[in-house]
Amino acid sequence: MAATICRDRIVKGTTRIRLAILFRQCRYGLLLMLAWVLFGVWGFHRLEGLTLRESIMEALYIRTPDRSFWEIYSFWGQCVLFGVIITIFILQAMERYNPMEASRMLAKEMKDHAIVVGYTHLGARIVDQFRREGRPYVLIEKEATAVDHLIRHGEPVIVDNAKDPGALEDAGVDRARMVIVTANNVETGLIVTKKARERNKTARIIVRCYQDEFAEILEGLGADEVISSSKSAFKELASLLVSSW
Repeated sequence: MAATICRDRIVKGTTRIRLAILFRQCRYGLLLMLAWVLFGVWGFHRLEGLTLRESIMEALYIRTPDRSFWEIYSFWGQCVLFGVIITIFILQAMERYNPMEASRMLAKEMKDHAIVVGYTHLGARIVDQFRREGRPYVLIEKEATAVDHLIRHGEPVIVDNAKDPGALEDAGVDRARMVIVTANNVETGLIVTKKARERNKTARIIVRCYQDEFAEILEGLGADEVISSSKSAFKELASLLVSSW
């Protein structure tokens, strides 16, 4: 029940983010439309002597009276202005829509989320878990083919090298609640841990590291927990040995 409520909240929040992105992309056309309507309200009110309510109704094409100003307003509004605006919107939609860019834009708006660095086997399991539970996350993965299915579903994915400064910034590291590094590259783990801790002093940073000798370095850079593959395997094996002895 709690997971369902959490998932519903995340879906609603994501929908609001997508709508905000849409309005931001179309803001100039919307402002132009608003300016035209305000001009119409002014014209009907001042030139035709209508009340403010009547002027608004005619400016919004709710009423179609036979007035000289209405003919001018209607002609330029319907035939020219709105035609140009609709054309601009269509061209923007055709030229700017890019699923990969849309996923990155969505990622930029996330907050109180987890950042997963690396779509490895472990990273994929974590992302699947977040998606099932409806928890907010952003995934950073440099191989576009590996996350193509997530991008097509409109998930918050950044296709970029996590070591690049812009990747963590676009992932909202300043607003993140948690950073989980599952990349196989040790250098990526070191750089991401250092940069994430510099930008966010309170986020919990968890790093998976294959090489035990780097654990102390990662902790020194700000990692809260370093998961070593050999140590994890040993702990599980040790419990089995004890129970089986």
